[in-house]
Amino acid sequence: MKQYVFICILLSISILSCAHVISRESRNAAVQGVSFNQLIRDTNAYLDKMYIFGGFIAETTMTGHGTEIEIVQSPLDRFGNVEDADLSEGRFILITSKNLDPLIYRQGREIAMAGILTGSRKKILGDMEYIYPVFEAKEIQLWKEEEYCPYPDMYPCWYGPIYYPSLYYPYSRHWDRPHR
Repeated sequence: MKQYVFICILLSISILSCAHVISRESRNAAVQGVSFNQLIRDTNAYLDKMYIFGGFIAETTMTGHGTEIEIVQSPLDRFGNVEDADLSEGRFILITSKNLDPLIYRQGREIAMAGILTGSRKKILGDMEYIYPVFEAKEIQLWKEEEYCPYPDMYPCWYGPIYYPSLYYPYSRHWDRPHR
């Protein structure tokens, strides 16, 4: 009997840990089957509907009415994580009435959002004029930054000098030094 309870606990933890980052209500209200490329080509046909997109922050600007985040779109997996950081169909602007700190919502951070498409805006991107779809944020998920691991193939990142002192301090032990 104890084994069955343990298995049930493990299954419930695994099910709960694999939930999408955007709420069920927003996912149910969001339009499915419309690609980001379709939105860019004909923004007016998709206005006033909720969509779920994500990608990487290009720029965050605080305004008198809240915050504007320019996002480089990337495809999301079924949990709301960026699936492939090297793919993008364009950029969009996310507007929120909250004051989000640009040092936290900084360039390069991974983000997912549920928002209502409210229109488009022309901005200069490099040397060209670019048309950005503009979303009003309903939900925002800012992902935690991953820890940099200098030797990912050799050992897990949480191993440090305590576990492998010779990797960090190659001549720290007295028997490694030549005798004089």
